[in-house]
Amino acid sequence: MRFSALFLAGAASAAVIERQTLITPQVPDASDIKILGVTAIGTGCPAGHAFVNVDATGTIFDVAFDKYIVSAGPGTSPATDSRKNCRISINLQFPSGYQFSVIETRFTGYASLAQGQTGTVRAGYTFSGDPRQEVVFQKNLVAPYEDNYNMLAGVGVEAFSACGKTTAILNVNSEIRITPLATPYFGTMTVSAPQKLALKWRRCVPTSSA
Repeated sequence: MRFSALFLAGAASAAVIERQTLITPQVPDASDIKILGVTAIGTGCPAGHAFVNVDATGTIFDVAFDKYIVSAGPGTSPATDSRKNCRISINLQFPSGYQFSVIETRFTGYASLAQGQTGTVRAGYTFSGDPRQEVVFQKNLVAPYEDNYNMLAGVGVEAFSACGKTTAILNVNSEIRITPLATPYFGTMTVSAPQKLALKWRRCVPTSSA
């Protein structure tokens, strides 16, 4: 009887552990996701002109700009005005046992392009210390064009932050430009609404040792 009681107690404990395993969240609690630091470098985001926010779920980030503008044509400099870039590095801290990937990006703004001009918006993502190739999205706007634009894309190949870490630096590299550099017509392009990044979190899967 004592053996049976111990067996039943052990079985009950195993069932509790199994249930706890099944309900282990795949997304860390938002309060445990912290931005340790943000740096912005580039002609499109001079110091004090790029702003990063995270939503309550810890899965949506947005980066807002207020000086991300390019122009081409009369009164502009082909060398400095027709292309702007920005590199945002977001240093995230999160609980051990999780990793994340960018699964969607949204880049919006306004463009007014004259005859013969093409506007290009480009965004790429890497993790610091990761040798894998940058994941890049690009959209071209061909004149005549005078409207808002919206680049919404999902990542075809997921690149997750490394397991076994509690911090990761996500680099967001972007640029907007107007070509050709020399044009008799005036054109402009902006990043107006915040650039949004959707993250996918998951539990790290232990690797089996030989």
